[in-house]
Amino acid sequence: MENKIVFEEGMQELEALVQRLESGQMSLEESFAAYERAVALKDALGALLDESDRRIRVLTASGERELAGGEQA
Repeated sequence: MENKIVFEEGMQELEALVQRLESGQMSLEESFAAYERAVALKDALGALLDESDRRIRVLTASGERELAGGEQA
């Protein structure tokens, strides 16, 4: 079962993981785990952005139809 992720929280976690990875202070195993988590977060956040884009396009198209209909009347 997939956990719901809040975009802003996911971004904060991803940024923290990147900083930890860049610091070079983790063991190899910790680095692998952090990298795997970062990739999973990137994929989940990308999916959220794709869904948001789809929703905006639907709303925009709906609004444009309403405006076009109102201009003709």
